[in-house]
Amino acid sequence: MKIIPTPAKIENKDGSFELSALGAICLSADADRRVAKAAVTLRDEIEELSESVDSVKLCRTDLTCGGMKKISVSHKPGDKEEGYRVKICADGIEICGDSARGAFYGIQTLRQMIHEYGDALPACDITDAPDFPERGFYHDVTRGRVPTLEQLYHIADLLSYYKINSLQLYVEDSYEFVEYDGVMRAEDVLTADEIMALDDYCYDRFIELVPSIATFGHLYNLLQSEKYRHLCELADYKPGALYWIEKMAHHTIDVSNDESIEVIKSLIDQFIPLFRSDKFNICCDETFDLCRGRNAGKDAGEEYFKFLMKIIDHVKSRGKTVMMWGDIALEQPDKLHYIPKDTIMLNWTYEANPDENKVKTFAEHGLNQIVCPGTSSWNRFVEELDRSEGNITKLVEYGKKYGALGVLNTNWGDFGNICSFNCSLYGMVIGAEKGWKADSVLGHDFEMAASSLLYDSDDVNVIDLIRTMGRCERTCDWMVFMYWYSANTVEGRTTELALDADKAIENNRTLDKVIETLRSIPDNEGDERYTDLILACRAIQLMNRVHLKINGIEGYTDKEALLADFEKWIPEYREAWLRDNKESQIGLIEKFVREIALY
Repeated sequence: MKIIPTPAKIENKDGSFELSALGAICLSADADRRVAKAAVTLRDEIEELSESVDSVKLCRTDLTCGGMKKISVSHKPGDKEEGYRVKICADGIEICGDSARGAFYGIQTLRQMIHEYGDALPACDITDAPDFPERGFYHDVTRGRVPTLEQLYHIADLLSYYKINSLQLYVEDSYEFVEYDGVMRAEDVLTADEIMALDDYCYDRFIELVPSIATFGHLYNLLQSEKYRHLCELADYKPGALYWIEKMAHHTIDVSNDESIEVIKSLIDQFIPLFRSDKFNICCDETFDLCRGRNAGKDAGEEYFKFLMKIIDHVKSRGKTVMMWGDIALEQPDKLHYIPKDTIMLNWTYEANPDENKVKTFAEHGLNQIVCPGTSSWNRFVEELDRSEGNITKLVEYGKKYGALGVLNTNWGDFGNICSFNCSLYGMVIGAEKGWKADSVLGHDFEMAASSLLYDSDDVNVIDLIRTMGRCERTCDWMVFMYWYSANTVEGRTTELALDADKAIENNRTLDKVIETLRSIPDNEGDERYTDLILACRAIQLMNRVHLKINGIEGYTDKEALLADFEKWIPEYREAWLRDNKESQIGLIEKFVREIALY
């Protein structure tokens, strides 16, 4: 069966249930309102997908269902337990949840079965529950793309469909904080109304929307502004590299200035009221500049933990449980005793074969942790499956071994967030799969289930095509190119751009075949998912040609021809960007690719 996450137990039975005989979906009288809403979605999909069903009655009690064949939905009190059972036989379907949440997840499983089997559902008993209570998705809305509210709703729909129960948006400057007034364009940031609307939307889908903002490092636009420049650790700092490199690499706040913590408290206080969640992610990662400027000569470890505790104390005073990235704390294990035991450490690492000791260290110090692998879609036009599969699998394995609370699968947007959300979907569902069932196998059957559910392709393995795309992008690494271009233009240094020319040419030919295959998949014309995959293929081809041109490879030196092909791609990429996102940084992307075509 093509069900993601893979259920813990499926017992196949003889026979089937014919949706054409369905008369009603019957909810128990005490069913949670959110479960009732999910039942409406189920009914609408049945009526849309089944040619033989005209209308299905939605009932709140068996008394109004009469003798009709029905889908019965019930659950035990509460909304925390996540187990459920689905029983399908010729006479009807029963969904029973260990709580409202469990019933909601049972409905998602049935929706996926209908997607696969259509009118005739095979008789079976499914008993299911997750391995981890925390199964989250972390989405960057700061470094390039700022999604529209409609796109955020779409992301929440997908997460709930795959039983992910937590969402965090990474925010530096992409919210209407008063400190950024005049720094960020109002139309390019998320508003309080949008955040609160998303919080309601997530609540209806049993997703906890957890606030997450930069509060220590990664404060580039704040600390480059005229009003707050004096709070930057690096006094009188002048940017000397490309914007995206600067935004990633610098701007830690001055821990010795009393005004600094007041600014951070203000950011926190503006954000907290927008969320139901009892958690707050203060980030506090990658404080690269600490004690390299105004605080030079001081112990960076001591200064980090002193300022960290000020932030933690303030968040706790607002009644919230603190979450924070664990990278800087892990560098100084002798100081981990500073961190309160009720803090949740977010333990990230993104190698294909991650270091187990990172997870072991927090466990040995008695700190709660959530393991944080990644989709490996950042710095790229398409996700890198050869990395994400190993990274997510191994980190979840370590998390289970050392008693982690769960999984927070990260989807970053480094260096402009050039990757469309539709080009990172498989990494998302790997996280959903492993967070639910840690020892599941990511084999061919799982790929075909993902191909069907994510891209509506049952005959062509779209996941394998995406894997091929990711491999073809290795000859034109976006981040490596960024650093090379910055050095040779903005910074005034001369460096070589490494290239395997024969492989780049071969990769572009391979991508021609991938595009041809994607276009041949039935009923995908105008489908945004395929539009975005094909745009990514073309972008990788263009970037391979940029590398070939810069290296003077014969047959690839015509910059006007390259620019002309970029000019064909740019409007389509812009249209796809604005379909799902605010204007945000698309203009910078367009300007940059035109510059590199003519370089």
